[in-house]
Amino acid sequence: MSIVATGTEIVETVRIAKMIETHGEQFLERVYTADEIEYCVQTADAPGHFATRWAAKEAVMKALHCRRRGVRWNEIEVVVRPGAGHEIVLSGNALQCASENDIALLHLSVSACRTHAVAHVIAES
Repeated sequence: MSIVATGTEIVETVRIAKMIETHGEQFLERVYTADEIEYCVQTADAPGHFATRWAAKEAVMKALHCRRRGVRWNEIEVVVRPGAGHEIVLSGNALQCASENDIALLHLSVSACRTHAVAHVIAES
């Protein structure tokens, strides 16, 4: 396997909190999967967890080079595996785009503080 692309994103948590406040369920359902929404709303810092996932999805979009290929935000899912940390699961057009770009594996690293969330993705063939 070799590295074929990377993507990095940083986002202000307050920006995502305002999007949720302004657009509510419509925003959440357009960007996040049902499992992501369920996970985030059960945490003490839901806006922070939504922001972390937003940053991860943006980083994946950059690594896939698929922004204009009909990839929907909720086709990129961030899951937490016990003992394994955060992982990316692709579906639909996002999965097809990864296949077309010979991307077989995505590595995700995330970090957050009170005000910001950052994600870095490494794509391997």
